[in-house]
Amino acid sequence: MRLIVGKNTEINRVFNIEVDVRPDVKICQTFNYRREKQSCAYDNSLLRFNNSQNVRLVSFLQSWKYFYESRKALRKQLSFRRHIQIEAEHNIMQILQKFNEDSRKMVTLVGIHTRLGDMFSNSYYKKVGFNIATPEYLFKSVNYFLSKYRNVVFVVTSQNMTWAKENMPRHVKNKVEYINTPKWEVIVATLSLCDHSITTVGSFSWWTGWLTGGEVTYYKWPVRDGSVLRKQFSEDYSDYFYPGWIGF
Repeated sequence: MRLIVGKNTEINRVFNIEVDVRPDVKICQTFNYRREKQSCAYDNSLLRFNNSQNVRLVSFLQSWKYFYESRKALRKQLSFRRHIQIEAEHNIMQILQKFNEDSRKMVTLVGIHTRLGDMFSNSYYKKVGFNIATPEYLFKSVNYFLSKYRNVVFVVTSQNMTWAKENMPRHVKNKVEYINTPKWEVIVATLSLCDHSITTVGSFSWWTGWLTGGEVTYYKWPVRDGSVLRKQFSEDYSDYFYPGWIGF
């Protein structure tokens, strides 16, 4: 089947996707909808459709099981456009210079994305049941990487940089670089150039960890038990968190 994507979509603006990119995708509105049962769990029945018909898949598809068999091809598709990649590489170079590292091979970069800002202030997120990763989680994750790798530098980005700076473990304060830019695509591209990832909650953090590769830690309790959002996940979250990731 042929995949159609709008020319003005974020995914086309940011990534070098090799699909059928069209300036007008209104035709997709006429296609039959296939909607998932849960936004953060795998729906095996979703992909059972006749490939002789046009289909529009909606809406979140936040389970690694949907694309695991095609993960290598997906990584190739999700390569950043050159100007974004150049800016991200420049950020990494500046970090190395700041910490007097002549060789990229001599340092272990661990990216940290902390989603906090809108979850603190937005009543909707509180109502549906999002949890916020705790300082204790950051402490455990930071110490995990310190115990396994040498010369670790943490690269931190957040919507609430004040909180991030106040809650990063004090014993690594001299080995932390904070990146603050309104360009979300540059943030993801920069973090993806790190060796490992500490994720928090939300799909932005999830995909940052996936694109980076290496070892990834995650917060085991992303939503409140009994909440509306909890029903969107599988019982043990195994449909959502990627195989091999480490939960704290």
